[in-house]
Amino acid sequence: AIMMMHPAIRATFMPNPPLKFLPPLSETRKKSTKIQNLTGVANFMSNFATGPAPPRPERETRETMIQRRAEAKKKQHDDKLEPQITTYREEVDKTQGEFEGMNCYNTIFVGRLAYEVTDRKLLREFESYGPVKDLKLICDTITGKSKGYAFIEYENEEDMRRAYRAADGMRIEGREIVVDVERGHTVPKWLP
Repeated sequence: AIMMMHPAIRATFMPNPPLKFLPPLSETRKKSTKIQNLTGVANFMSNFATGPAPPRPERETRETMIQRRAEAKKKQHDDKLEPQITTYREEVDKTQGEFEGMNCYNTIFVGRLAYEVTDRKLLREFESYGPVKDLKLICDTITGKSKGYAFIEYENEEDMRRAYRAADGMRIEGREIVVDVERGHTVPKWLP
């Protein structure tokens, strides 16, 4: 079948030329010089230092390095925040549960508001839980646009609690809102 193939293809199936003959290694190798006899290391023991081994240098492991860096970063962050926290605590101590005339124990925080929500729309939604004494929709002082959160003060604490339980997760203008009590001036040692 090989003879019927095209000559160019037949050349790929032809055997390789025979390997070149080499004489055996034992005949070509020169006789090496005599190898010295092997001895033990007991003769060299006097050259080594005597006494206890020096202590190994302590190397920092990867875990301790990561932990040390994290602690240093946390300490730096805490040092940066410490003056801000003290001024915040002083302001809270001065207010004694009052914030710009609002009773913080009757006030709820409403967050994640759509930026198009007006105070009238918000008042209409939250008046259903009880009479609203004051409503502050927080806006940017420069542009006047809403920042997306508000504080609502009720006449009494019962209405505030009812609004806190019922309004959380409510949708206003297509966005789900978050309702929480006003913790900044009512919960001790609370940080924003």
